[in-house]
Order: sequence, then C-alpha cells, then structure tokens
Amino acid sequence: MLENKPLIIGITGAFGSGKSTAAEILKSLGFTKISLVQFLEEELKNRGEKDITRQLLQDLGNEWREKYRPGILAKKALELISKREMKKVVVEGFRNDSEIDEFRKQGNFKLIGIVVNRKIRFDRLKKLKRREELNWQLFNKLDNRDLGIGEGKKGLQVAICLALSDIFIENNSSLGELKNKIQDALKEN
Repeated sequence: MLENKPLIIGITGAFGSGKSTAAEILKSLGFTKISLVQFLEEELKNRGEKDITRQLLQDLGNEWREKYRPGILAKKALELISKREMKKVVVEGFRNDSEIDEFRKQGNFKLIGIVVNRKIRFDRLKKLKRREELNWQLFNKLDNRDLGIGEGKKGLQVAICLALSDIFIENNSSLGELKNKIQDALKEN
C-alpha cells in the first residue's frame, strides 16, 4: 500500500481515443503523468529495438503479463509513484483489468474511460503517423486485439477496462470540449 495515498486518475480507452491528450490535460492541471506503456518502451529500447511498433508493444505487454503476472505494469507504476512520493497522478494506458485491480487496492483511484467512434480514431491516427503506417485492415487487426478479441485473461482487455471505468468521457469532437469534460469530471468526482 502507498503511504499517504495520492489521488490517482487512471485513463483507459482504445488506441487513438485520446488517452495521451487527456493525460496531458490533467498534467496541465497539476497531475504528474505516467504512461503504462513507458515501461514497455524502455524495455524494447534496452533490447535494441529502433522501430517500436504497436505490435511490438502489444506482444511485450502480453509476454510480461504471462511471465510475471497480469498486473505487472501497474505494479511498476505504483512503485514509481511511491518512490517519487507523487501526490496527484494521472496514469495512462490501462489495457488489462488486473492493472485496474492493482490500483483499486490502493484506494483514492478513479478510472476514466475515453470512448470515441472507431472511424474518428482511425482518421486521427492516420494524421498522427506515430508508429507504423496504418491502413484500415491493420487498424482493425490491432484494434480488435487491443480490445481483447482473441486474447486470454493475461492479454489485452481494453473492452473490459472500459466497462470497469468510473467515469466515461466521449471524445468525438474538439480538444476544447475534451478539456471541459475532464474538468467537469474532476469537479463531480
């Protein structure tokens, strides 16, 4: 358990839903930002990977959940929060319900589920060009895997994570509207 329990806001959602943007908004409101994927990116860099794709991140996340335990990424984040004595934290990128369970055990945790129309997510990702070149077929393959289709208990389970959210925010319009919705959610909770 964390000493002097910090306020922790978790963010989940399918890729391209605006999780990073929502986390940045919370960061601008005084929260310290942690991304669960940062631990995977660090490991892939240590392994010498130069081109870190979504597929590699998904594979490594599943490998760690299988090898160590399903909540391993949450455990790493909680250790970092404790070590740095963070007080207000936004944790982005919950993809397995065991990660949520680890945070719920600590108390003072709320999970925000970001929901967005699939076509809007695809269009946003095409504009970003962050990882691999994306076409509709690859998007659907990665999206279905991310949501948990064909994945076991220790795999990706974003659809389950969304269902476990305390707060739902629809992000189908502007950045300004997303910011307003996040601020409203903080006031109400």
